[in-house]
Amino acid sequence: MNRKNILISLLVLAGACTAAGAADFTGRGVFNFKSDSGCPFSALAGPANECNRLALDDADTRAALDSAAHTLRFANPRSYGRKTIVGDVLLQGSGQSRHSGQRVPLTFHALLSRSGNDWSVSSHAHSPVGGEFSDIRIDPYQVVVIEGGAERVVFTPEQIAETLSRPSIAARLANEFVQVRDNRKGGATDADITVGLGLGRASKSVARAHFHAPGAKGSELSEAMRQGDWSLELQALSGQIPRQVVQRDLFLYGLESQSLLLPLMQRGFHKNEKLVLGAAGGKGYVRYDGQQREFAGADASARAFLQGSFIGLVLGWQQQQPQTPVAKKSDGR
Repeated sequence: MNRKNILISLLVLAGACTAAGAADFTGRGVFNFKSDSGCPFSALAGPANECNRLALDDADTRAALDSAAHTLRFANPRSYGRKTIVGDVLLQGSGQSRHSGQRVPLTFHALLSRSGNDWSVSSHAHSPVGGEFSDIRIDPYQVVVIEGGAERVVFTPEQIAETLSRPSIAARLANEFVQVRDNRKGGATDADITVGLGLGRASKSVARAHFHAPGAKGSELSEAMRQGDWSLELQALSGQIPRQVVQRDLFLYGLESQSLLLPLMQRGFHKNEKLVLGAAGGKGYVRYDGQQREFAGADASARAFLQGSFIGLVLGWQQQQPQTPVAKKSDGR
């Protein structure tokens, strides 16, 4: 992109912010904004319902949020030598299961990438149960990129709702490939799942996740995580989890600056390694590789993970529900 188009792109973005009174986001970081359609676990989101997410992966990406017009605009003037994720959008909603009739939390997740000067996008849905959904409730945002000095709509509200209500053929195939097993037995109340890849008995377990918050349901969950004892444990059951996936998750959930986790940032998980966030008497900690350190942000990181990731969504749903079969993932990660 030449200098003229770079300037035009930035002016378009700045003009959108000024005209609409929108919020402007710059620099590498993760930013939350309000969901008028509610949050997966309202006790964790707080009264402001700020559980929608906007992530910028590098300093060259800018975004403008126009909440009145329900528009998100992205600009990036840099040319990339290979396909690179530069940002993402996560919108929270809900739908009615066509199978059980139960209203369940649904998440729309879009990844925005750059290759050369071109944008590419992909999207998928997170849900704690499988199947199709009706009566979709999600904020009607459209996602726009600035390309060649002009705006291009990459996701409309209708496309987002369709992604949540009727998974594509690719999503259905992924749904069959990603297996989630409920590990709870004998009246156990802790949320506990194993995630595997593959079909049926041929699936290979890759991760186990366990959330311990004794007796905490509904509004009690938030209070327990602020002042009580709780733990969120993630264990790699395979050494094949891509390093890039681990690195990005540490970024998204506020953990990449923890020096204790530097090995994870550098090489990813080794088989059977565990990462634990938790609190004892309300005092947060992070534990990894047999070492534990104080971490005041443990509560915030765990809340973000429970609401923003597929594994977290299933764990949080289990924590609030009686023992029922756990569904597979709709698509994506």
